[in-house]
Amino acid sequence: MKYHLKIAITAVIILSFGIASSGESLELNLEKARQIALRENPSVKLAREAVGRSKVTITEARGNLLPSVSGFSSFQHSWEMQKIVMPNFIKTMLGPTAPPGLPDYITASFGMENSAVVGINFQQPLFTGGAIWNGYQISKLANSIAQSQYKVVEQKVLSEVTSAYYGLLFALSSINVAEEGLKMSEKNLEQVTQFFQVGKSSRFDVLRAEVQVANFKPMVVSAKNYAKLAESALRMILGQDEQIDFIINDHLGYIASDLTEKKLDELIEIAERNRPEIYMMSRQKNIAARQLSLARAAYMPSVVLGTSYQYQGQRNDYKFTGDDFLKSFNSSVSVSIPLFSGFKTSSEIQQAKIGIKEADYQKESLLNGIRMEIKSAYFTLKQAQENVQTQEVTIKQAEEANRLAELMYAEGASTQLDVLNANVALNQAKMNYQKSLYEYNVALVNLKKAINEL
Repeated sequence: MKYHLKIAITAVIILSFGIASSGESLELNLEKARQIALRENPSVKLAREAVGRSKVTITEARGNLLPSVSGFSSFQHSWEMQKIVMPNFIKTMLGPTAPPGLPDYITASFGMENSAVVGINFQQPLFTGGAIWNGYQISKLANSIAQSQYKVVEQKVLSEVTSAYYGLLFALSSINVAEEGLKMSEKNLEQVTQFFQVGKSSRFDVLRAEVQVANFKPMVVSAKNYAKLAESALRMILGQDEQIDFIINDHLGYIASDLTEKKLDELIEIAERNRPEIYMMSRQKNIAARQLSLARAAYMPSVVLGTSYQYQGQRNDYKFTGDDFLKSFNSSVSVSIPLFSGFKTSSEIQQAKIGIKEADYQKESLLNGIRMEIKSAYFTLKQAQENVQTQEVTIKQAEEANRLAELMYAEGASTQLDVLNANVALNQAKMNYQKSLYEYNVALVNLKKAINEL
């Protein structure tokens, strides 16, 4: 059975799956819906950007391990030259022959009015107590967590889009079932009317058949409205605009899976191996351990190698030439030893230790939650599977009962009420069967998500 959905809305929209302009349609199946969701869903885009940002953070942290090189230049004009007072060496050399009045001390200017400097500075951390290295390792762990979070978001979106797709198929099948019920009631009304015209049924039978037709019409309208809502929900998950046409050439069916044959303990083991959240918790504990080392590094001295290479020139005017500049080249090693930080470092160490304990508790809580999620999904799937099997039998029984009721009524062996009841029972059985298929498929999706196999 094929279900065809066309919702015409004027729009201009571009999709890589063949949509170029308004009026064109997208033939959508489950695989294509999953691909679009992974490409266009806002949550996936956000998680993808988070991974990219974490990669940049690694580069930033790595830069702290590398030397820093900077160029510099300056120009200085002295409006008043620096002066120094020094002994009058001339008077000392002349001794008794020095002219009278010669001062014992003289004032001399130091340097020239204009000074220009240009050069390069080089700095390389030699030892920081592991602070820079631990910061770099934390950035790598954060990137690993971001990648795992991206996988979590992917699984979540795949679960949502798959369930929404099945929801749309169920809505479309509900339209079919409701329309079949309406046609069946109209056929019954036509037969009762013919019988009434030849005196084989009463006016009451005709009225009752008309009421049944009237009851089915709002069911059709309701099913169509539900389909519109289901399509909007799917479109939202796909990250698409409302102005788009969908063509669904698919039907709701039973999807066999070997997961229904696996034991609960086996599924839990699979989840504990596959779930990215568990990996994230392990990395979170590693980060907490690195943060502890980072906090302890504040007690350690830091050693930095510095080198400067520069040219400096001086003149009393502005006519600098290359000959005016003199070269200087020097290196130094500086050591900084922390003595007291107001108990800040000890507080950071205590926080890091608490963070390690929190990571253990969070992982334990996560594992318990995952186990409960799998149990719930497993038992729901088992029940849904049994419901499908039961409804398959029920619908066959309802079809046979409806066939017999119509045959017996045509031969005058039963009442028109029997036919109406059989019609309603058959329609309800078909609707229940479609609902059981939908619930089974969604339950299977939830179990696959729980073990990270969507």
